[in-house]
Amino acid sequence: MSRRNRGAAGTTFVNNVRGPTSALTSFLNERGIRRANPAPAPRTPTPPPAEEEQPEEEKEEEEEEGEQQAAASSSSRPTRTVRLTRGRSIATSAATAAAAVSTSTSRSDSLDVNGDDDEEDDDDDEEVDLIPIAVSVRTTRTTRTRATVAPSSSSAASSSKASAPKTAAAAGPSKKRRKKDSSDDSNDGDFHDITGYVSRSNFSHKGRMPQGSNRIEFCSRCRARFTIKAGTTPAVDEDDGGMLCPTCAGNTATPSAAPKPKPAKRARRKQQKAEIESQVPTLQDLCIQKIATCIEDVEAFGDISDISMDKICRIISRNRSLNTETVQLFLDSRHADLSLYDCTDITSDGLQNIAQFCPNLRSLKLKFCGRINDTVMDYYSGHLTHLTSLSLIGPILITEASYIKFFEAVGERLERFELKHSARFSLNALKVLCEKCPNVTHLRLGDVNLMNDDWMEPISNLTKLRSLRLRNPERDCVSTESVVKLILAVGSGLEELELKGYIALEDAVLIDAIRPSCVRLERLNITNCEEFTTEAVETLFRDWTTNRGLTYVNLENCVMLKDEALVALTAHSSSTLEDLNIKGLDELTKEGLLTLARCENLKSLDASWCRAMDDEVMEQLVGAAPKLNKVMVWGNHRLTECCPSRKGMKVVGREGDYIDLRFM
Repeated sequence: MSRRNRGAAGTTFVNNVRGPTSALTSFLNERGIRRANPAPAPRTPTPPPAEEEQPEEEKEEEEEEGEQQAAASSSSRPTRTVRLTRGRSIATSAATAAAAVSTSTSRSDSLDVNGDDDEEDDDDDEEVDLIPIAVSVRTTRTTRTRATVAPSSSSAASSSKASAPKTAAAAGPSKKRRKKDSSDDSNDGDFHDITGYVSRSNFSHKGRMPQGSNRIEFCSRCRARFTIKAGTTPAVDEDDGGMLCPTCAGNTATPSAAPKPKPAKRARRKQQKAEIESQVPTLQDLCIQKIATCIEDVEAFGDISDISMDKICRIISRNRSLNTETVQLFLDSRHADLSLYDCTDITSDGLQNIAQFCPNLRSLKLKFCGRINDTVMDYYSGHLTHLTSLSLIGPILITEASYIKFFEAVGERLERFELKHSARFSLNALKVLCEKCPNVTHLRLGDVNLMNDDWMEPISNLTKLRSLRLRNPERDCVSTESVVKLILAVGSGLEELELKGYIALEDAVLIDAIRPSCVRLERLNITNCEEFTTEAVETLFRDWTTNRGLTYVNLENCVMLKDEALVALTAHSSSTLEDLNIKGLDELTKEGLLTLARCENLKSLDASWCRAMDDEVMEQLVGAAPKLNKVMVWGNHRLTECCPSRKGMKVVGREGDYIDLRFM
């Protein structure tokens, strides 16, 4: 606790020295000399106590002793640096500093013009000789002003009593201001002035805040801290003109100016970024590609998944690296499914090894198996005892007798059979298939040269069919009447129907066969059926309430179809359609293509050679179908390189685009 002592003249002053009062302190107190940094005054000033009148002789003696003491201190002390508070004038600060120097003691370590007077009872009546000082001001980055006070030896010698009243008058307003400031800052200002330390509370970002950014202010009423956002003007207090926070202002802040909109990024850059990100391969794909490149040096795959093995097989088949030696890597007794996508370089012995090393196969698919013969087929019949699905593409050497023997051996176990590009599969082999294998659910016959109207009747006996694909018969060998009878016989259970390349088929197939019987149909492919008209397609889909909607529709090269057919299709299957092919429908207009925006679940679209396709149609389609990931637009010159796109969606076939083989 600081103690209060009373001087010889009855003046009360504050002494921060703890313990017994020293002789020097008593001497200074008797002379009325006080330290430069007294304790802060209370917030509510109290009236000063009455002073006792001193004789004129005592006043003169005290003035002379004060002059001597000030001269001694000014000659022995170095130059002092005095920190000025922002907003005070230099003249007032210099005068105040001079007054503080004249009354300082040898115990003081620094001069502070921010010092406070606890009581003003002596200062109004005493006259103190002042030492003239030179004040230099410098401004730092933090906008604080410092004044350097330097005593002048020549001025100190010439100081007189006449200058005391003038200096006291100049220091008067500063003392009032100091008293007001000291009531808020307590003792912190003394410590800052002595040590030069600046507290964090005095720091502000205001001076270095960029233009157009948010500002931090304090409310003039509640003194709460609040943020002023860029482009807004806060409310102003009518009383003192200060800023008000939203709470005090009643949330009345109004925007002064709308913020500038951000410049729109170019659609070209967004589209390129989306395509690059969608084409970057994964680490797994890179490893698979590396393995496929070095397939000749691989001894065994080890424990890898069937999906990864299938990817490797696809890559090396495309590179024509699948041969009799490399096929051994894919043969394992644990495999139940096996697909080889290019068997051109695999000999008949290599194909026979499939049944020897994979006796538990349930599904076998061989593409371009031109070297498979009757011996291999007979070996499959006797050793693949669990086989339920067989797909052969290009078996040109297998004869009719070998097919019949295989169907008799497999019998009711066979569920899927696919045959393409075969010139020796005959009507007798088909009849044995339909008789011995009644549980067939998926039948796919394509590019079989001997197909004609007589084939439709045996197929109609397969009442469990769910998928029927008939492709590319010889021209004028299959009539509309035979196809109508076939569909009426098996159509009630069909989920997939493909009549690709039946050029001679007429509208009766759509109106009289598919519409009344195919109530469970989900996938329809009528590619290259050039005789189908717009009226027939519109009649098929309009008010087709017995069918819940199609997920896949292929109308490729149905050249007579117009907008009405597409409108009827999108109206019927708008919520279910996922894959649509309208390639080559040159009669479609922009209005018809805009109806594709109804298909919100669309995932794949082939609109190649639809001349009306442009950027606007693509924009509507991208916005309406969030699941769309692939669009084919070959031959559409109205579609520019800036057409809308998004991440994960591929737009293939635009003019000016190029294919990066690194990501293929």
